[in-house]
Amino acid sequence: MTRSGSCRCGAVTLDFLDDANNAGVVCYCKSCRSLHSSESLNLKTEVDQVKVTKGTPKVYKDTHTDSGKAINRNFCGDCGSALFSDPDAMPGTRFLKVGTLADPSAIKLVGEIYVDDALEYQPRDKKHGQKHFEGMMAKEV
Repeated sequence: MTRSGSCRCGAVTLDFLDDANNAGVVCYCKSCRSLHSSESLNLKTEVDQVKVTKGTPKVYKDTHTDSGKAINRNFCGDCGSALFSDPDAMPGTRFLKVGTLADPSAIKLVGEIYVDDALEYQPRDKKHGQKHFEGMMAKEV
């Protein structure tokens, strides 16, 4: 099944090959907080499952990472919407921003990363059965 998505202004559209994994991951890292003003909700998938169908995203090569390896953050150059991130530390992995999906209702929260960096008001309970990690899925807490 293919699902669609876009940036806020529609200049960049994408198709996502839904593998029914629907693995949602919330990131509380300081980079996501700086970029998104809060946490980031992502769908962990593979690079070849997301195809840009219109427009060309701009890329910010974020080198301020714990791993020391860049995260290529793709966004719309017109409206600034975050689209997806490709971490060099996880080749072949793509984190699709859930807010880009036309219908995000099937996403299931499976993990929260950088929970130690979450702000006090941000929920970090495990009521959905998700796993908690103190960093980038390296050490479960």
